[in-house]
Amino acid sequence: MSQIPTSNDSGAAATPEQSANPSSSPTTAPATATSTSAQDSNPVRTIEEICSYGAGISIHGGGPGAGAGGLYVDIPDGEIIRDTQETYYNKQVTGVIEEFVKFNGQLIPKEIAVYLRPMIIAAAADGVKITVTSGFRTMAKQEQLKRDDPYNAATPGKSPHQRGWAVDMNSRGGGRYAWLVKNAYRFGFVRTVIWERWHWEYRGTWPGQPKPEWAAKEYRWREASMFSFVKRYHRCGIEEENGGSKHMKGNTKWGENLGDQHPDTLQNGYCNSWVGSDGRHLPDYFDQIEPGWDQRGPATLEELGLTEAAEAEGNPPAQETPPTE
Repeated sequence: MSQIPTSNDSGAAATPEQSANPSSSPTTAPATATSTSAQDSNPVRTIEEICSYGAGISIHGGGPGAGAGGLYVDIPDGEIIRDTQETYYNKQVTGVIEEFVKFNGQLIPKEIAVYLRPMIIAAAADGVKITVTSGFRTMAKQEQLKRDDPYNAATPGKSPHQRGWAVDMNSRGGGRYAWLVKNAYRFGFVRTVIWERWHWEYRGTWPGQPKPEWAAKEYRWREASMFSFVKRYHRCGIEEENGGSKHMKGNTKWGENLGDQHPDTLQNGYCNSWVGSDGRHLPDYFDQIEPGWDQRGPATLEELGLTEAAEAEGNPPAQETPPTE
């Protein structure tokens, strides 16, 4: 895996305006002359006024991005926790999960753990420590989260964490978010919640096993690409600009290296969540420094330094550490 700086999420310090958009994406047109009354009732604001990402950023989607892949690594039997739990979609039971693996104390269905583990190993090889902060959730757990955080938590019975394929990971600091943005698709994980940088879902292929019944199309699982759900160009909380119905609030907004000058804070959460800690729009930044970063295809065992024999025997478990976020 390629190394990316870990002092921040995208390299040396830069102003938000340094991000450049591919020339194929249209820019927001400047306001044209119109009547004073029309301007007062419907003021025109350019993308630069909402989120300071540079004149090239488009409100349009920006294409689908690379398709999610998948790399299977077997889990030793001694690490498997057998505990039958129901999965849900739209408050209806969709199946059961019978085997789980713990990552940082969080239960992950074995069917997803076999793809999550190699990603964590690859990140560690690049000097980036990924910690799982939430995995599969029972109905009781989701109900408790909804009581504690009604704005961000999904309705019980409707959360992707209850469907089986969602994983929350710490994304702040240590180069974590930049690494995930650049590499997670190769292991099958993509972002699906616009205002949550920490929420990733397995939407890749299913090498090494059949697709589980609870990941059927009728339960809204489908293979996806990097920008299928969270468009490359969007503004959180502005539906007509690919941003959905919610903007970032509270500690979901980043200050990071830029403090109160970070776009999340400057724009009060109505911003682009592909922006990293130093204000750069990460996909655009990677286009500049490593063209083709999003066309590398699925990760391989050879890249991770894992042999077929090591895969067959099961890899040593990733070191357990307490969640930090």
